[in-house]
Formats: sequence, structure tokens, C-alpha cells
Amino acid sequence: MNNKKLKTYSSKINNYLEIIEKDHKKLLNTKNTNYSYGGLQDVLERGLSRIPMEEINSVLVLGMGGGCVVESLRNKFNYHGKIIGIELDPVVIEISKNEFGISEDLKVEIIQDKAEDYIQKTNHQFDLIIVDVFIDIKVPETIYSSTFWNNLEPRVSANGFVLFNAGIDLSEKQRRDFIEVIPNTFVYQKKLNVIISNTVFILQKVF
Repeated sequence: MNNKKLKTYSSKINNYLEIIEKDHKKLLNTKNTNYSYGGLQDVLERGLSRIPMEEINSVLVLGMGGGCVVESLRNKFNYHGKIIGIELDPVVIEISKNEFGISEDLKVEIIQDKAEDYIQKTNHQFDLIIVDVFIDIKVPETIYSSTFWNNLEPRVSANGFVLFNAGIDLSEKQRRDFIEVIPNTFVYQKKLNVIISNTVFILQKVF
């Protein structure tokens, strides 16, 4: 079925954004890739299916996008605890609310901030942190840095998990380099190749 373009948006951060309809479902795309509710949602759900969600009571989403992971957590994984979503682009936050019905309530909080800055400032701990930070098709280099992961580590509760959507078409060297920078309190559990080109890492914090 052909994609039907419903609306376009201009963003200083992501430049071009569009809402399309595909197979009777609305998706959010950038110029070059799906941003929410399409293949990206499938990638995150593959990762979430390998995490014991019955043990999770708090979730932080770094790079909330259009909010498809909120929908997945609520409807597919029956998670009804607290979710904090961090999203840098205010246009994307408005899209999540106006186009996809992601509303804030006592259990969903949306914060406009840079993922790296929020991690450095917050004192909260989370049972699960989802790292899904993209600008178009690229993960910012700072997200691969030891500084980012050393700041993130104290924010993960004991025995908590991190799901990292690490990028598209990563080389084996890039994957090995990432494993080298994560703190040794994390056990590298799984590396998934999802929908051919996405690499997803699942980590657990142990002592």
C-alpha cells in the first residue's frame, strides 16, 4: 500500500518531519527514516520482549520521539508504572500530543531536554532506561561516550536494565568500541540485530 502524506512539520532540530498513513496507521518520519510508530516501534518491542517487565516499576525514555514506546509499554507489555520521557525537539513533543494522543498524567511526564543533560542533572533511579536518541538517522557521538554512560550508570537501579537502540548499520568495530566504554557494573547481556540494520544492546546493572 502506498504511503499517504497527511501533514508536514518544520523543526530546527530534525529539519523535516512528516505524518504519513501506512496500512491504516499513522507514522512519524524524518526525511530519511521512520521516527515513531513504524519500524522503530518494532525495534524497541523486540528489545522489550527480552526484559522481565514484571520486575520493572519505573521507566526513563531518552529520546521519546512521537511516544510509540509509551504505547508499546502500556498496551503490549502491560506496564502501567511511571514513565518519564525526555525529548529535545519541542516540535516532536507537540506532535506526540496532537497527532498520537500522548498525554501527561500522574504516570507519564514529558520533559524537553537533551538526554545527556538530563542524565547529568537528575537524582532519580529507574528500573529500565531506554536510550533511543537519534537526529534523523544518526545517534549523536556523545551517546557513545564513556562520559554519558558513567553519568547514566548511577541512574539505573540495582539489577535494573538498559535498552540501547545503538544505531543503523554499525560496524563490528563500532559495536566492540561501545562495549569497551560501558561501566563494569553493567553485564552486557544481548546484542540484537533487528530488521537487518538496527543494533540493540540490552544491559543489566549488577554488583
